[in-house]
Amino acid sequence: MTVKRILHTSDWHLGQTFHDAERTWEHEQFLSWLRGTLREREVDALLVTGDIFDTATPSSVAQRQWFDFLAGVVRDRPQCDVVAIAGNHDSAQRLDAPEALTRALGLTVVGSARDANGDFQAERLVVPLGARSEVGTWGWAATLPFLRGDDLGTLAELHVDDAYEGLVRRRHEAVFAHLGTVAKPGHARFALGHGVVLGSERSPDSERAVRIGNAEGFSVDVFPADLTYVALGHLHRPQRVGGKDHVRYAGSPLPLHVSEAEYAHQVVLITVDDGALISIEPLLIPKAVAVVRVPAKGRTAPPDEVLAELRLLTAMGSLPEVQRPWLAVRFLLETPRPGFADEVVRAIEGKGYRLTTVEADRPKGEKVEPLTVHRRLQNLEPIDVFRALYKRHHPDTQPSLALEQAFRELEQRLAEESGS
Repeated sequence: MTVKRILHTSDWHLGQTFHDAERTWEHEQFLSWLRGTLREREVDALLVTGDIFDTATPSSVAQRQWFDFLAGVVRDRPQCDVVAIAGNHDSAQRLDAPEALTRALGLTVVGSARDANGDFQAERLVVPLGARSEVGTWGWAATLPFLRGDDLGTLAELHVDDAYEGLVRRRHEAVFAHLGTVAKPGHARFALGHGVVLGSERSPDSERAVRIGNAEGFSVDVFPADLTYVALGHLHRPQRVGGKDHVRYAGSPLPLHVSEAEYAHQVVLITVDDGALISIEPLLIPKAVAVVRVPAKGRTAPPDEVLAELRLLTAMGSLPEVQRPWLAVRFLLETPRPGFADEVVRAIEGKGYRLTTVEADRPKGEKVEPLTVHRRLQNLEPIDVFRALYKRHHPDTQPSLALEQAFRELEQRLAEESGS
């Protein structure tokens, strides 16, 4: 009998700022809890399904958190396999850069679906689990990081009418075909992926769209039925997919927007015995810092009711700044109320909360002009700018997959010529 425990986690977004305030302490608390959980639950493999960092150019602090965590796992659980893939927020090249070092430590970090020569090789993306343990290999992990346009084929291979889902399916089929050749009876079979599976529940306030060409997602049936567990990343709400208990998004460990305050932030513990799935257990992550909404759960209320509720908030005492609760305020604006934000600030003065937003709702049925969201330049990728410019000149169409691939190849060539 070979009982093994596997932990699935995702979407850490190390380095994220919450309304311009850094969250280093919150992430440290989560990573410390996660290391403790790996020890206490005697976990044999950790699966991290992308968006390790919040941006493609993470700060030195965020990168140190990542490497300190990996070093801690190697010390605490030297036989624990760590398998991590890149998400759409991550730089594939940055995650791949220390590959010689991570491999030497027995860790698998897959940034790009292509190798150093730019080739897609399915055998590179299928890795053994347990190779360093006393019992030897007990499972396999098929790793499919976030697939960008250039991961789906070169410009010469693509056609204007290629469908995104069909190209994604082709890559998945190649990887799973190789998985079938190496996995033996009694071996557990895992798949790691990052993207939108159609039919899943989104968090539009904080999840970046991952559209490639004219498509934004793919069907759950790209994953073979004989997989033991499918570990997914990108969506922040933990959830099963397509009614399948063994296909799951772990969700983010922290709320990445106030609208995610009530999510059951968790990691997922999977137990297998001789390759067979025994149990799936969500483990709730302790909240290091609370997110308080007034009124509660995103409701709205007239300004005076909101102020009364704010005055009743429990004072937090002398908590350090990094531990103070986040506070989001929403109110119903039926008549003009100039200076209401200042009234909110006065109502919570001295209570120890960090005010994030004061948002106004109009009465139901009244037309509201849409808010303009200004994105930080550091969060924009060149392809985002390309798509925005294309939309400006061709408002009724989207760039084809082949056109996006041509842009990416040009971007790559310019990067190589500049030495960046």
